[in-house]
Amino acid sequence: MNITRYDPWRTMEDWRQELDRAFHPLLQRDDDTSRVVGGDWAPAVDIKEEDNRYVIRADIPGVKPEDIEVTMENGVLTIRGERKFEETEERENFRRIERSHGIFYRRFSLPDNTDAEAVEAIGKDGVIEVIIPKTQEKQPKRIEVTH
Repeated sequence: MNITRYDPWRTMEDWRQELDRAFHPLLQRDDDTSRVVGGDWAPAVDIKEEDNRYVIRADIPGVKPEDIEVTMENGVLTIRGERKFEETEERENFRRIERSHGIFYRRFSLPDNTDAEAVEAIGKDGVIEVIIPKTQEKQPKRIEVTH
């Protein structure tokens, strides 16, 4: 017998997420900066922090690198694009679609120590790699209190 901790708010959160999924096309706005994941589907992403940079790798097979838009504004990195649906298998009483398609975007809030001017994006073999260099850590300025 497993013991499970009861969280009464978890049920409410699950219900809210279901409603968001049901009404997502009605609620989506392009200027919405509060969402981290959005669009019709979300590509899988790996995020890695190294000594001098952050690296984000997103799996976006079937989308040409030139059709992917990467922007950085106000400390938020956005990867956006669209995977077009090209192939469907249809027969009498049968239809098969195995890949997600449609608009996608992923947003990431970045720490203050990133260099927005030096961000690079490289697309190859269905993977987009975004390299975000770190800047020198700013030391807090000590302000002397006088009387």
